[in-house]
Amino acid sequence: MKLNQISLAVAVALAAPTAFATLTPEAVPGVQKIVLSGATAPDGFVESSVKEMLQPATIKSYRDTATASAFAHRAWYGLAAAGIPGVAVNTPILLVKRSKGGSVWGVDPVARASRIESLDFASCVVGGAAAGDAGKVYDYFCPTKGLDPVSPDFANPALNNGVVSDFGVSDVSPSLFKAPYNVEFGQSALSAAEVAKLTIKPVNTVIMGLVATNDVPLTTAITRADYGNMLMGNIQDWTQIDATLGGNTQVVVCRRVNGSGTQASYNWFFNNFPCESAFNGQKPPTSMYTDNTSGLGGQSGVDAANAIVIDPTAGYTVVNNSTSGDVRNCLKNAQNHVDHTIKSDDGKYYVVKFSNSGSPFKAMGVLSADSYGNESGWTFRNIYGAGSFTPATQTGSVDATGIAPSKANLLSGAWDFAVELTMQYRNASVTNVQGDVVPALAGTKLSFTNELIKRSGDPAKIALNSKVNAYAALPDAYNPFANATNEAHTALGSHEGNMCKPMVRKY
Repeated sequence: MKLNQISLAVAVALAAPTAFATLTPEAVPGVQKIVLSGATAPDGFVESSVKEMLQPATIKSYRDTATASAFAHRAWYGLAAAGIPGVAVNTPILLVKRSKGGSVWGVDPVARASRIESLDFASCVVGGAAAGDAGKVYDYFCPTKGLDPVSPDFANPALNNGVVSDFGVSDVSPSLFKAPYNVEFGQSALSAAEVAKLTIKPVNTVIMGLVATNDVPLTTAITRADYGNMLMGNIQDWTQIDATLGGNTQVVVCRRVNGSGTQASYNWFFNNFPCESAFNGQKPPTSMYTDNTSGLGGQSGVDAANAIVIDPTAGYTVVNNSTSGDVRNCLKNAQNHVDHTIKSDDGKYYVVKFSNSGSPFKAMGVLSADSYGNESGWTFRNIYGAGSFTPATQTGSVDATGIAPSKANLLSGAWDFAVELTMQYRNASVTNVQGDVVPALAGTKLSFTNELIKRSGDPAKIALNSKVNAYAALPDAYNPFANATNEAHTALGSHEGNMCKPMVRKY
């Protein structure tokens, strides 16, 4: 009866926006706050899964106010729906998703139980439409609180009021996050003992893409070698690929920061890192900090008004973006020759002065197919050929050649630039650097987490997802020929949770 009274009180609060606005979701009696950090690529997938696990009429949505064009933190509050094993109906749930920094934040902070930056629910204000966020409307906008490892005060518990992730999501398995190219700024790779404290579950597979701004003609054919060598700086001008090109022909690379699972995916596919211990004469991926032709301008980078300047008109240009949204904006701004300002993983602000030219730039980028539908000034391209690909219709441009990043090619293995997502949580108690003794994930929170992971890998769930054409279930857990849904949404092969293994055809 007491539980029913609590649920009734929560329902009343939700029915009265004024009353709810004075009550933070963390203060709701019995609320189960679950923090998920990591990969940005499956953000849409996580959102749809969470919303179907909460009663629709009770859901309240939250977003950070860090930027007007891309979120780094989101959350959803609501009452648990029926059908979640181990979770009572009407249990108040607050699911927080941190996307800032990428996949490694779904691995290292989880294993180390580190406090990290997250939403400050006590200081939220009434929300509204979110510019640049697919026209979505949020109930509340919230500032953030807490410090990340880049801060000198990170380990001081008196100065760091951040939160600890309960579980994480990464575009690739934790084993790929090795130094020096796949570890977040200022951090070290996990030890074997730290990895052992994680329960790691393969989820599904997602297409990774080749993307280019519209100023790169669709007639320009791109091979795997071309794309990889642009990422490595061996090719610094598009005329090395297509001698007919004019305008701004210098290569602009809109990449992700180290520690991003998306970036680790490109390092794996084009550099075979960390599957090989050395590059065997190959150059590693280039970085904004060391490889821009213009160098870095003499500003402090302490804020956007004093952003460090990068001049893309000088030649080869690399931009380290913290989120997939930043990469999309980098591509769009390059095409529209509009300045691109970011806060990168070193905590400093940078501005790429695309406005220094009156013409578009030919940029390429690092994005998964979860960005399908967000193309603006850029397109997904075929590999080993020319042309672009339209995900909504699953068709290529006129006279397209090569292999398209289609769902059919993902299922068959013909598009082999695809990675297998994992989700992981602590299976043992951990004492973090702030001195907190953080137990293993357990109880209602573990039950909700396991159900979210399960639904994420279910072909039926993928069939309902808005990014359905980007994902496939894995044959390790599902027979692709068991039924029509499985046949349409389950791959025929997998890397069996280890991206350094060749793909194994299972059916």
